This record gives sequence, C-alpha cells and structure tokens, in this order.
Amino acid sequence: MEMSENRQNRPDLAAALFCTLGASMPHPYESEKEAQELAAKLPEKGKRLLKIIELCAPYDTPEKLYITAKAYSWLGTQYRKKTIEYSTKYLETEGWKELPHSALEEDGIMVSQASRVRASVYADLAQAQQEEKNYSAALNHFLEAYRLEPYNAMYAIKAADILVETHGKQEAVDFLNRQKLSRYYTPVKYLDLRGARKTNDTFQRVLDAHILKLEG
Repeated sequence: MEMSENRQNRPDLAAALFCTLGASMPHPYESEKEAQELAAKLPEKGKRLLKIIELCAPYDTPEKLYITAKAYSWLGTQYRKKTIEYSTKYLETEGWKELPHSALEEDGIMVSQASRVRASVYADLAQAQQEEKNYSAALNHFLEAYRLEPYNAMYAIKAADILVETHGKQEAVDFLNRQKLSRYYTPVKYLDLRGARKTNDTFQRVLDAHILKLEG
C-alpha cells in the first residue's frame, strides 16, 4: 500500500534516515541528528523504509524518485510493483545530480560512479520485473545494467538466469561463454595503495563459476 501524501516534503531527512540503514545517500549534515532521533523511534527496518517513502511525497523530483525507488526495492518482493513504478519514473529523468558521478579506479579497473548508480536502478527494476515474470523486460534491463557496468559479471549472470527460465540452460551457458570475449575476462594486474602487486580476476572467477554451476 502506498503511503498517503506527506506535507513534510523532507527528502533531505529521508536520505539521512536511509543512511541509518547502511545506504549511501547524499544529504546535509544538519539532517543527521533528526534522522538518528527518528531512527530510534522506528527500530524495525520495514517501518523505517516506509517512513522514508512517506517523507519523499510528493514524488516530483529525481531526488525523491530515486530515494523512493530504492526504499521500495529494499522492502522486497511484496513491493515489487512499486519498485517497477518508481524505478521507471526515475530512469525517465536526467538523474539526481548530487549522486556520485566521478570516475575512480577500483582494483585496477576504472569505474564510473554515475554508471554504477544508474545500473543499480536498472538492476532493481529488472529484479522486480523478474519477480513479476515479465522476463523479456527483466532481461533487457539486466543487460542495460551490464552495458553500463561491463566489468560487473553479476549482471551477466542475472541475465543468464533469465535465459535459463526462458530458453534453457544451454542458451544461458552459450551467452556466458560469449562474455569471455570481454576485456574484463582477462585478469588485470595492478599496484595497490601500498605498492604491492595484485591481480584482479573477479570477473573471470565469477563467470567461470556460474558456467560450471549451469553445466553441472
């Protein structure tokens, strides 16, 4: 059930309150004390998430739509229709400008934070659509998340799991084997912050493990 409109219109407090659950959301420092006090009154995760959604009403800015979409996705399967609704609405906007958008290096790979944020919304949308058995849309949106973050093998695996449902295991295995052509399949050698030589083979290990699982 969607919350009734709340006249407080406090996305700043909603974001700060979301951070008390371990999320990473831009918010003014001044909202943190109020958020902590509110969190103490709402110890249950579900009730706190519903309060976060309530604080974002009316849902008329990218900021409010993003926070609301994420809150519904955290609430789980019961709220999948709302996750679909608000994730879709958010993706139709230009995006919340305060979200991280710079590029940074992680374990030898250059990562776009803007792409990561957007990919996560596509993944939330796809997961909810998969739960609704709208497999075609879910597949397309997992693939879009994968396009945005081609170094994240989990998106390829999510897409493969839908292929198992719709086309069978062999189709899924063939799809995953094609991902071995990705440049991220080749382990990346890099130096960590201490100057030690490291190898990042996460993409390869995750992909190979899932192929073995499907073939087994």
